[in-house]
Amino acid sequence: MRRDGSGWRQIDTMLHRDSAGAVVPVATLADVGFSAGGAEPLVRVPVAGGQVTIGWPSALPAPTLEGDTAVYGSILPDVDLRVRALVDGFTWVVVVKSATAAANPALETLRLSLGTSGVSRRARAGGGFDVVNAAGTVVLSAGNALMWDSSGAAETETSPSRSFAESTDGQDESEVLRSAPDGANKVELPAEVVGTDLVIRPDLALLRGADTTYPVVIDPWTTIGKAMWGYTGSANATRDDGVARVGKDPTGGGTFRSFFRFNLSGLAGKTIRSAKFLTEMTHSWDCENTPVNLWRSADLTSSGKQSWDGPNLAKWLEERWGHAHKPSSPTTCPGDPQPDKPMEFASANVKNDVDAYKGDSNYTLALSTRQSDGSSEETSNWWKKFDPTATKLSVEYNTNPNTPTAAQLSTHAEYTAPAQACVTGASRPVVRGYYPWLKATLTDPDGSNGGSLSGVFTLQKWSGTAWATVTGWPRTDSGVVPGGKAEMKFGPIADGEQYRWQVQTKDTLGGASGMSPWCEFYADYSPPAATPKVTPADGLYLESVPIGSNDSPRGAKGYSGRFTFSANGAPDVYDYVYWLDGGPEKTVRAATLGGSATVWITPNRRLSNKLFVKSRDQAGNASATYEYLFLAGDPTAPQASWSMQESAGATQPSTPAGGPILNLYNNPQWSDGWITGTHRTSGRDRAVSFGYGNGWGATTVAPPIDSSRSFSVAAWVRVWSTGTFGSVVAASGTNNGAWQLQRDKNGYWYFHTFSADSATHTRTSVASAGPAATNVWQHVAGVYDAGLQEIRIYVNGVEVGVQPLSSLWSSTGILQIGRVHYNGNQQNYLQGEIDDVRLWDRVINPADDLEPIVKPTLVGQWDMNDEDEEAPRQQGDASGYNRPVTLAEPATAAHFCDGYLSPGLCLDGVSGTADTSEQVLRTEGSWTVMARVKPSVLTGYHTVLSQCGTARCAFYLQRQSNSPASWALVVPDRDAASGVTYSTIKWGGTPVLHDWVHLAATYDSTSRTIRLYVNGAPAGEVTSIPPAWGATGRLRIGSSDSGDFVNGTVDDVQVWQGVLTDAQVGGIATS
Repeated sequence: MRRDGSGWRQIDTMLHRDSAGAVVPVATLADVGFSAGGAEPLVRVPVAGGQVTIGWPSALPAPTLEGDTAVYGSILPDVDLRVRALVDGFTWVVVVKSATAAANPALETLRLSLGTSGVSRRARAGGGFDVVNAAGTVVLSAGNALMWDSSGAAETETSPSRSFAESTDGQDESEVLRSAPDGANKVELPAEVVGTDLVIRPDLALLRGADTTYPVVIDPWTTIGKAMWGYTGSANATRDDGVARVGKDPTGGGTFRSFFRFNLSGLAGKTIRSAKFLTEMTHSWDCENTPVNLWRSADLTSSGKQSWDGPNLAKWLEERWGHAHKPSSPTTCPGDPQPDKPMEFASANVKNDVDAYKGDSNYTLALSTRQSDGSSEETSNWWKKFDPTATKLSVEYNTNPNTPTAAQLSTHAEYTAPAQACVTGASRPVVRGYYPWLKATLTDPDGSNGGSLSGVFTLQKWSGTAWATVTGWPRTDSGVVPGGKAEMKFGPIADGEQYRWQVQTKDTLGGASGMSPWCEFYADYSPPAATPKVTPADGLYLESVPIGSNDSPRGAKGYSGRFTFSANGAPDVYDYVYWLDGGPEKTVRAATLGGSATVWITPNRRLSNKLFVKSRDQAGNASATYEYLFLAGDPTAPQASWSMQESAGATQPSTPAGGPILNLYNNPQWSDGWITGTHRTSGRDRAVSFGYGNGWGATTVAPPIDSSRSFSVAAWVRVWSTGTFGSVVAASGTNNGAWQLQRDKNGYWYFHTFSADSATHTRTSVASAGPAATNVWQHVAGVYDAGLQEIRIYVNGVEVGVQPLSSLWSSTGILQIGRVHYNGNQQNYLQGEIDDVRLWDRVINPADDLEPIVKPTLVGQWDMNDEDEEAPRQQGDASGYNRPVTLAEPATAAHFCDGYLSPGLCLDGVSGTADTSEQVLRTEGSWTVMARVKPSVLTGYHTVLSQCGTARCAFYLQRQSNSPASWALVVPDRDAASGVTYSTIKWGGTPVLHDWVHLAATYDSTSRTIRLYVNGAPAGEVTSIPPAWGATGRLRIGSSDSGDFVNGTVDDVQVWQGVLTDAQVGGIATS
């Protein structure tokens, strides 16, 4: 019997459909399930941690439920399949209801699939099979099959091939379907295991005989729910018909006993609360109550018939009385045919005997008419028959709770304080709390079925010579759910006191675990006696005044140095807590109790830095804080850098004097970098393309950085496609280097580090938050900060990921660009372009080191302030990129006139425009565009700024005529004539005729966000738009690809590669 959370459940074999539609009994000892129809197995039987399944050879109809029986009607014409739930198993029969049905050739051989999982089947000599566990112990047995007809229930003459209804004089048909009636024609059938099938061949003479009474019942499995049963008769009669006989046979067949073997191995270690032997009397010779006795007997030698001098009756257990007369002639007893009689043997003798033999795999009980004194077994009117399939041993037991292990026990200085492990001896924890808590996780193999649990705590104190139980203990914490924690608070305790404790688990049913191991701890409220010492382990950052004497900056901001913390004579120092002024706290363990520790410190300021250090004991008591002042120099320039400003044919990019030489291999190509055009002072931004023939670059010597100290690496990168890994910059080794900056096949940026130059290394990585768009320039940087013990990754100057890393080794191999040496092979060739590679021997600062690299660049500025005398129809470019705009003809369409504060560009709204002759922006990347405009009309579409491709412009900053008219930013998702999706922002206000307005628009390629500004104020944004595309056409002022000419005045046009902030846009708008 099993419990649920509400208590012990009554056995109930009534079938129902559960929430999943399966056919199951309400509550039985066996968790059997029957088919709901279709191709699923007919029966599932869990047994010994595994499962046995039986399948019918064809799909089954949905069953009709009749109490404890599922009826699968017409599995063949006029043939039913009936499956019945028992207390701890099931029975099933095939019912052939007519001679016509019996003639079906499909009944000549029944082939049923027999599946097992977690257990094994094996054929038995003489037919049937056993199911055994991994140890070979029989956990379930099935004997041969049995078939019978419905004759033998009446004396009256009937015609041949009579039916049950014509011959049983009103006898309940369900009784015939459950067991063979006395006098019925019956035949035992061999049940063969053939491969994975159970094969039964019905007796055709009985199935189709002239004197057969229908229905004919075929019971394929005669022994269910017990490991074995058998019988013995004094006359050595064979009665293998599935009926358990007891007493003296009145027909002269001898005296019978029936035996039932049960496997009690699963009860080992259990507490037996009750035991019941359950059976069902199907017939008695007497009309009134007569006795039957239950004995424990010797074990069976096999199933089926035993010799009379075989299993002896060893111990009498209980006597019960009852009757269940079934007539073989016209009614002779009141109430004939009397109903079957369920019988229950539940005395203390039964319970105690089961308790004495729990763990025995061959526990055998016998039914006999022999009484406790050995008499009366020959009393003829005590003759009885029993149903073996309804014979069970029901045991209510409780499993003792599990003994708590050391891993389930913890000591806490306070309730929410960190757990201290359960140990004894010199490693015992130290607590700093006057009222500590003891906590134990309690578990029970029965789960919630064993009820709630209690933790019984024992506490002892060390006197200096012996342990003694503390007054008032043991103490109990009750009502703990299995898997929960028992908790006990005690105190106050004094400094230096030492305790130990253990716990025992008990359940509400009387079960108790063993005692847990002891857990020791002692109390400590005294801090270390001395302030720690701090010394520069590498001699770099010497202590400055007022304590030290150094007054010269050393090293550099971001350049890590080694510092040693020592206990200064305090013997109980366990760890050190340290931090830089303005930085996070870090903790490092002393090498031994009272020992020292050495760490990396990365100065976060130029000149004065202040390092704070305090020591702690095992209880967390902290010493006074030591303040160590030191001076750091200015941030250093990169130790290696390659700006990639070369042109076609170059294979050795220039590097600052003294820097390592970089050679390029396999046909490197040169292209424009992240900014197009040529600046009059800095020249043209160039990049190297590695997408042609697996190009790559490598230094001739290792770069001058120590990767165990701290370092940073950065580059501009544009990858052409996804689907392959692409290495940007990587260190090298025999198997692998210490680090790698990479883009993975899904578009994520990664900064990888490797624990060793070995095939068995551990990789620690930090990744960008999301994938980057292809064909878009992005600046990527990786940082190892030895001081903070972490790696970080930056995309376009913004930190997007951080990951702890306790240490890194110094990689002394060459540097590779565009590929990586990994697992002994060159691989991950980049398909794309790389620009401006830099390598620092320090931690870079985003504001100092990345902002100057990634900040927006002004790539076009047309103030409309004057005309070039040599080119009167042009406006020069004040950005330095020398991309003038040319005014459209005739002069009346576009000409200079009064502008915002100085001359501006007047456009007629018909053909007036001013355009560059070449591409200005990389529109697939981040950008900002802005202009001042004063409208002369408020009807129609008027595009102030655009840059176009073949069929569409990449953006339109315009005034729309939709009712009401409004300023807007429109961004199409592709350069196509059709199928285009537009991302649009419309200002909520209304343009004013002849009023100046400042318009600005931005696109952030990292977040794919567009923004619109009106007079410096944000007017809306749209996030996660489709990736922008690259328009390579000219920039247009006052028009677009579809016309949309501005009728009004335009002034102060600016175009930036990169995203200006709200503050920057607002500042320009109001200047």
